[in-house]
Amino acid sequence: MFIQINEEKIEFTKVEIIVLEQGISDLFESFDKKTLGELTKQKKYEHLKDCVNKQKYLLDMPAGAALKSLKEEGNPIYRQFLNNYGDLIYSRFVVSGDENLLKQRGIYTIVANNELKFCGVCARTFKERFNQHIGSIYAKGCYRDGTSTHCHVNAKITQLLPMSDVHFAIYPMENEKAMNKLKNAIVKRFEPEWNLRSNREIFELSSSF
Repeated sequence: MFIQINEEKIEFTKVEIIVLEQGISDLFESFDKKTLGELTKQKKYEHLKDCVNKQKYLLDMPAGAALKSLKEEGNPIYRQFLNNYGDLIYSRFVVSGDENLLKQRGIYTIVANNELKFCGVCARTFKERFNQHIGSIYAKGCYRDGTSTHCHVNAKITQLLPMSDVHFAIYPMENEKAMNKLKNAIVKRFEPEWNLRSNREIFELSSSF
């Protein structure tokens, strides 16, 4: 895949997705490292303390189980503990491609049916980002202090699998400043749908409190 930015034509290398599991729901429920009461003592959640104090029976429960109980009761407050993409359907996958390239870092894109959907930066290796983070969402990652981008991208890929041709495409780089510059140029030039939606919703979330 080639992407042209100004006069420069950049070649990205395709990386296949191998799906291991699909239809993962209510992942946030698995978080049991803290009780709901303990969670509300943390800065990102302290504004929710008064709301959950009305359900005192939940405070000593593992946070995930407590939020699942609130969800089953139809109480929307549980969503305030999660990031914007923390209660979606996920899949688990790994990638297959040139191992030498996957051990490098740089710019990555996600392409679905020949349409550029997302562009991001890998400060660590591509393989680590794809296999251990985007391709394997963990329970705490679904929360407000988790990684919303990974949840967002995984859920979007999950929606398209297995009926669509979805893959990563990578371009190795070393300099992080140059990576961010190129990523921003690609987003500005092509306006990938998932980048724009993610940025807008994160701003709306941060502006609502």
